[in-house]
Amino acid sequence: MNRMCKRFFMHDLKFSVIILFVLVSVFWSKEASRCLAQEQKITLGELKIEGEHIEMLALLRRDGHTEQFNEPDETIKLAVGEYRLQDVRLKGGFTSNSLRTSTYHWVTVTENEPAVLKVGAPLKQTVKIEWQGPILQLNYNLTGVGGETYACTRSMRPMFTVFKGEKEVTTSEFEFG
Repeated sequence: MNRMCKRFFMHDLKFSVIILFVLVSVFWSKEASRCLAQEQKITLGELKIEGEHIEMLALLRRDGHTEQFNEPDETIKLAVGEYRLQDVRLKGGFTSNSLRTSTYHWVTVTENEPAVLKVGAPLKQTVKIEWQGPILQLNYNLTGVGGETYACTRSMRPMFTVFKGEKEVTTSEFEFG
């Protein structure tokens, strides 16, 4: 009997040691995870938007992550890093996708000083008029405060008004194309 008790006790002791090892391992990994999470705290900076009437703003971070803001405030908080304009939609249906053009610059958001992004209204309208043989071609361009180019949705047909001095001669809509 004595021998049997020793075997049982040794088996029970091995089991207890294994349980203790597992508990210590779990506790240690939880504490290590908590320390890592505290070390990887996200540092925020501010981005000041100079522009108006923004309905939606999407920014592309240098690492490929996109941040989207609906009805953004004048100043938004972002993780420190480099960003560029990806998409913007203004009230009234005007949209700009700066990824189509590679001219939009990167803005660096830091912890110490607010970065500035110029985007949105007021908008500048320009019309370039050229003769192409017997056809008068009108090229319309709508540009935001940051140099971004806007397009209107197809539901909004472009209009024009012709004046002679102060007197309105005619008003009409253009067909797309």
